[in-house]
Amino acid sequence: MNIVYMPGFNSSPASEKSRLLREHFPLVAIPEYNTWDPDISHAQLGEVIQPLARAGVLLAGSSLGGFWAYQFASRYRQPCLLINPCMHPEQSLQRYLGEVENFYTHERGILTETHLAQYRKYRFAGKPSRVTVLHEQGDELIPYQESVQNFSGKARLILPGGGNHRFARTNLIVESIKQML
Repeated sequence: MNIVYMPGFNSSPASEKSRLLREHFPLVAIPEYNTWDPDISHAQLGEVIQPLARAGVLLAGSSLGGFWAYQFASRYRQPCLLINPCMHPEQSLQRYLGEVENFYTHERGILTETHLAQYRKYRFAGKPSRVTVLHEQGDELIPYQESVQNFSGKARLILPGGGNHRFARTNLIVESIKQML
């Protein structure tokens, strides 16, 4: 089974989690995508995911990447692993309106209300074949209770205490992917 990992808002394939996943899963696809404009994000991610969906693909994503992993997994009925997922980016990303900069590439852009409103059209019908959610209780940006509310009874929820939004217990990510393959 193929693996596609989607980093979060203002992140990139140069992130720590991306490097970790390449160490453990050398063939993982980690697309570079525009995290500010959902229309561009959808097109860029779709180019990578759609061709792999027929053969089977595990879609993993962190934060905003979790939103995209879930939506594409729903569209193509594939399994997904969500890491501290941002399932309501139109709300969670409000604090970043205005000029933004990618933490790794230093590319700059503008995040607008129009961009945030676009996320609503990317909530695809259907359900992923399997969902595992990893959400640390110490996440300072997205409260873990959101994952409880969104996924209780619908997914395997793993909610370790402590941690942060970057997800400190990276061994759980690797273990969860191995279990899902």
